[in-house]
Amino acid sequence: MTNPVSQQRLAKAFVDLAAGGETTEPRDPTGLLEALATHGTALLGDCAATVLYVPDDHAPAQVAGTGAEFMRLARDAAAWGEGPGQQTHRTGRPVPDTELDGERARLDWPRYTPRALELGYGRVAALPLHVGADTLGALVLLGPGTAALRPELLELGQSLTDVAGWTLERERRLSASRALADQLGQALTSRIVIEQAKGTLAAHLSVTVDEAFRLLRAHARFHRRRLTEVAREVVEHRLDLRSR
Repeated sequence: MTNPVSQQRLAKAFVDLAAGGETTEPRDPTGLLEALATHGTALLGDCAATVLYVPDDHAPAQVAGTGAEFMRLARDAAAWGEGPGQQTHRTGRPVPDTELDGERARLDWPRYTPRALELGYGRVAALPLHVGADTLGALVLLGPGTAALRPELLELGQSLTDVAGWTLERERRLSASRALADQLGQALTSRIVIEQAKGTLAAHLSVTVDEAFRLLRAHARFHRRRLTEVAREVVEHRLDLRSR
């Protein structure tokens, strides 16, 4: 990769991955995964690239890639829980350049290996997709023929994958920050409404603020309602506890 065009494509790939691909929603990383698969295929010689992403133990695996046959293989491998991508996801370690026509591949991936061979690929490697301290997937590279995958291509593939992982981690942190801010905002709003209701009741019933709060809480518990809802109805004069 010494010519200007390759350098330009390489720079574009890193910028694209850092920006999150085409996705605009942090909870939907589809664009980023597709960008990683597309740039992996375009930049890594004759390799075909697919991406496996498993956001958590309860979410279905997501796959990305180019070509109907490769996508079908990636989806089937995810369903089987088999293949180099699944192995890397489980262990957190890369699967080194491996000969698909060898005994190890046939033993470890009995369904994946013959399908990959039928597609005309003889080598495979998988590079971990690290998102923070977690390994949430892998970039799988399939190489044609029997020639070993070049170490510099694997290094580049891991660099691309690391940038994608960094972007996913950034979005995960932003999403967590937004959720926390929303929770704090809701808690503050609820507290304000409750304080207003306490003051309203204390004035109308000529009781202390503490006694007003006990009345609010008792009503909410008796009717199995949220304290904030009862308080809001008192403030908006839709609930009169004086007649209760």
